Amino acid sequence: MEYGEITEIYMNSGKLDSKGREIGFIVGFRDNGTDFGAWVQNARREFGVWKDFGTRQRSKIFANQPSATLWAYATARERIAKLQKN
Repeated sequence: MEYGEITEIYMNSGKLDSKGREIGFIVGFRDNGTDFGAWVQNARREFGVWKDFGTRQRSKIFANQPSATLWAYATARERIAKLQKN
């Protein structure tokens, strides 16, 4: 079964990197009706555009959308909280 459209949500950490770019994370989802993929990608926003930063993350596969959503947002919030401590 083929996977459908990708859905990505951008989350800003409120921090800037050494080059003045906003640090954030892209929370992504894609499914085929049976398998639900989710990932959290490091990103930078410069001139109003979010772009992947670093190595592209692979999807984690879940049995249902709620599990994928819970994992992805929890992971992004953990990574943002880690940045806030620095």
